[in-house]
Amino acid sequence: MNLSDVVAIGRLVDRRQTGESIAVATTKLKKDDGRRAALRMVDRQLTKGNFKLALSLVKQLQRQPSPTGLCGFAAARQVPRRVSSIEQLHLSVAEDSAFQSLLDAILDSIKSSLQASPLEESSVTNEDNDLYLEDDMVKHMQVLQHEAGHFLVGYLLGVLPKQYKVSCMEDKITDANVKFVGFEFLTEVTEKSLFSSLNQYIIPIVTTFFMFVLNRFACVIVGGLVAEHLAFGHSKGHHGDMDKNSYFITNEKLDKVFYWLQFTEDEANTLTRWAVINTLTILNRHSKVISTLVEAMSHGKSIGSCIHSIESNLNHQDI
Repeated sequence: MNLSDVVAIGRLVDRRQTGESIAVATTKLKKDDGRRAALRMVDRQLTKGNFKLALSLVKQLQRQPSPTGLCGFAAARQVPRRVSSIEQLHLSVAEDSAFQSLLDAILDSIKSSLQASPLEESSVTNEDNDLYLEDDMVKHMQVLQHEAGHFLVGYLLGVLPKQYKVSCMEDKITDANVKFVGFEFLTEVTEKSLFSSLNQYIIPIVTTFFMFVLNRFACVIVGGLVAEHLAFGHSKGHHGDMDKNSYFITNEKLDKVFYWLQFTEDEANTLTRWAVINTLTILNRHSKVISTLVEAMSHGKSIGSCIHSIESNLNHQDI
């Protein structure tokens, strides 16, 4: 075999390898486009207000295999409900110490947000805004991180986001939120007018489906604070979770739900503590995902596009 024969064989191998690579890339592109097309259908239904149909479409996609399906929806590996301390996670010494510090800081943030008065909140989000935040860029990134935390935790726990809003960096007052399909009735139970009429149903509801929903509700609420603490080591605690008149999910609404359910302080604290631990472990596994989600939300991408970003960057071996 002479040199020209070797060169010819090498070129043939290169062409075959290139052809195989193109075929693989084309197949992936087709599957990728298939998921995008399906998520555009979800977007259309969400835009029309057909939330149940949108959720039904997502659940159909959930049953499809990767990469065309939505393997991350409602697929997060969760901490058992009985876990109430970081020690029970059996982490390494370094991880145990880091997680404990985060847990303590997040619980302090939640406590502070519930104790803040409307006057304190106003002073933070208006006149003293420039003094309270290092700069506008940090403020904007914290808002994005916070809302992405809500979004990602909800999605991974099987709660479909239906709308989100993130204020611009130039805005003087922070106006950001994420709304979800299926949590509407939980916001209604915070209305005083419903307390007496629904009170008779507390016991049967709590002992059945309601607790399952409440667990997810609690995790989605704390998702914003947890995301901020993971990214910045602290939370400013003013990104909508303190809005005492907001329609959207807030720390105070969780507190009101506890009150409606007649939870004792210990019961409420236990559930909140578990929710933070559970959410902390979930978001810690998906730091890359939340970064890409922040990018998508910063550009105002649709719900479907944000979901595609999540699915494209998930570690499907350990959701």
